[in-house]
Amino acid sequence: MTFLRCLVNGQSDPRVEFTNRGLQYGDGLFETVAVGNGEPLLWNNHLDRLADGAARLGLGPIDRALLTMEARDLAVDARHAILKVIVMRASSGRGYRGSSQAVDRVLSLWPWPQRQVSDKGVDVRWCETRLARQPRLAGLKHLNRLEQVLAQQELGDRFAEGLMQDTEGWVVEATMSNLFIGENGALVTPCLDQAGIAGVMRARVMMHAQDLGIEVRVEPLSRERILAADELFLTNSLIGVGVVRTLPERDYCLGPFAKELTKTLGRYGDVAFP
Repeated sequence: MTFLRCLVNGQSDPRVEFTNRGLQYGDGLFETVAVGNGEPLLWNNHLDRLADGAARLGLGPIDRALLTMEARDLAVDARHAILKVIVMRASSGRGYRGSSQAVDRVLSLWPWPQRQVSDKGVDVRWCETRLARQPRLAGLKHLNRLEQVLAQQELGDRFAEGLMQDTEGWVVEATMSNLFIGENGALVTPCLDQAGIAGVMRARVMMHAQDLGIEVRVEPLSRERILAADELFLTNSLIGVGVVRTLPERDYCLGPFAKELTKTLGRYGDVAFP
């Protein structure tokens, strides 16, 4: 798959200096945004997360107006597409100690893929690759994603996703999505204070669930609780809610939480499906 269009610092020349710190050290952040009918969906939520991440990494302030203009220019005639936004520390010499707050921005538009999650649910496995615990980076969608790259290599052709544990054995997320379980009438999602990405869709699902009167809890989740859950589903900005059909140890069914939240996301225009 190749990109449709790209802007690097506002120019339609997709080249970045080789000394850029995002390239050299992964010193930056990214967002993956669904585009529907020419509009980047949940755009302000993505900008909020980007701004928070930039502050935590010591990058310069995010120019929301500029990013919005460039995003809409790229997405204007796209009925369904994916917008990837990268903000990374600009070149500032060799070595880890990069003091510059200047940033390079790369926005690219990609074709919408075949739907990643079937309406009937997906088969998911446990990944052997573990997530390192690092509270200073926990929650950030930073550019250092080698753990997810290695975990994806474990999936093969059968599995659409893999669940990942941290080095202490707690279940944190899937390789490219957050996870929720239904348990005794409540919706539970893992803590992300030591590892993992705080997904935009995760936050949206939690908000809608609370508005629907569903009890939502954020707790450490063990492998045993995942296997004992009444329902299990995944979330990200492209799939919305994706129901898990099987883990190797057991089968799951479409549960009431996933069903109701899928309808709610559609009603609020939070998802873009062809």
